[in-house]
Amino acid sequence: MVRTEEELLKEYYRNLSAEAEEVAELKLSTAVRRGVTSPRRATLSLKNRYTLATAAILAIVLVFSVPWGGGMLNKREAVQGSAVTRTAGEFDAYRQQAGSNITVSSAIEAGLIKRISGVTAEQNGYALSVDGVAADQKGIIILYSIKNNTKANTNWNIFTLTESRLRPVSTWRETESAIAPGRTTYGYEVMEWEKEYSSLPDQVTLAMELHDFKGHTTSTADNLLAKLSVAIPLDRGQMAKAGETIRLDKTLAVEGQEINIKEVYVAPSGIYLDYTVNSQNSKQIFSLYNPYFLVGKGGNYTNLKLLRISEEKDKTRLVFANDSSTKESVQFGIGGVLALDKNATRLVIDTDKQKIIQGPGPNLKISTHTFAKGTTLVLAHYPEPGAKRIDDSITNSFMLDTEFADGAGKLHDTASSYAIPPLTESMQKANLFFVGLGSNNYPQPLTFTIESYPNLIKERLSLQIR
Repeated sequence: MVRTEEELLKEYYRNLSAEAEEVAELKLSTAVRRGVTSPRRATLSLKNRYTLATAAILAIVLVFSVPWGGGMLNKREAVQGSAVTRTAGEFDAYRQQAGSNITVSSAIEAGLIKRISGVTAEQNGYALSVDGVAADQKGIIILYSIKNNTKANTNWNIFTLTESRLRPVSTWRETESAIAPGRTTYGYEVMEWEKEYSSLPDQVTLAMELHDFKGHTTSTADNLLAKLSVAIPLDRGQMAKAGETIRLDKTLAVEGQEINIKEVYVAPSGIYLDYTVNSQNSKQIFSLYNPYFLVGKGGNYTNLKLLRISEEKDKTRLVFANDSSTKESVQFGIGGVLALDKNATRLVIDTDKQKIIQGPGPNLKISTHTFAKGTTLVLAHYPEPGAKRIDDSITNSFMLDTEFADGAGKLHDTASSYAIPPLTESMQKANLFFVGLGSNNYPQPLTFTIESYPNLIKERLSLQIR
């Protein structure tokens, strides 16, 4: 079933909050464990060098913000209604496993996955095989299978893609995925290169760690069941030809604040859009609100899901799902921006008096809580009276720079470890941000830089891409 652009956009906006309510308790506890105790590389956090902590919705934010990129448990990549016809044939087991992941299933349908053989590894009764890949200028789709010849049941996998000298060439990822004893499990990964494809080696190494986590423990040697690695050959000549680069050189303006879009790259691994903001803007644009891609024709469109957001120097990259089985028109749009006046990004707080001296507005409140490991500063942003809080990671993103200045002008880093206080009824109505101050008694006041703030400026704009 296909739907009109208006219907899809309305559903898209509704689903941003609805998705948060659908997160199972298991995924919530998993997200808390991963977000609090595990290392994270780049991607759906808006700025990976900043500390992100978000109250009762922390786990929800993490579940929808971490770079899932693919993985056999991720089946919400596109709005239902764009299903690719499933027929028997090559990679049929993977087609079935991909389900509604339109990036993977459409790449299989379009014949873009190249079969490879002999790429296998075995250890401790586990056998890893890579059966097919689709590599382009920005990323790679990997189809793999794992045969479990043991009686153990794994429940956590860690993937890395590196070159021979163990330098990462793509995003690092974890996934919760059971591999049952005595069975072959089919899966897929969609990973993004961390460097230009032209500088990649002739082959990369896919490494997979299989773990059996107990409760909420972190990764240790005690729960490592196997560590498997295989070499995947790359053809940079073919990668150069893969996908389509669409030159735009267009500007979107929200209340006079300019967003520049130079080009879009449409490829098997996804749709990649890089944008910059005009340095002469009077407001600091933190992120785009509800960015989307629609593909279709004749008034019938499919909404392609936003997968990752990352920042590099002065540009921001949005990565969306892609439907490789169609050449229909593609439209990009936004619902507005999250922004503040540039002179409002300075936050000055007296933590002794629990008072905001300078800040972005009256909707922000603070409190401090002292524990054995030090003091935790809680910043609570409350929605406007009568407004409903939207539980999605983009709209509610609230981040501070990890570096702050004390009253004497000396710079400090926020504490990486801190305790989270019990949430009051009032706190549960707000978007919360936690800052670890340690046990230091700093000269007051403390000055922070706001790196993201949920101040929404709504304005619907769109561009025809193809």
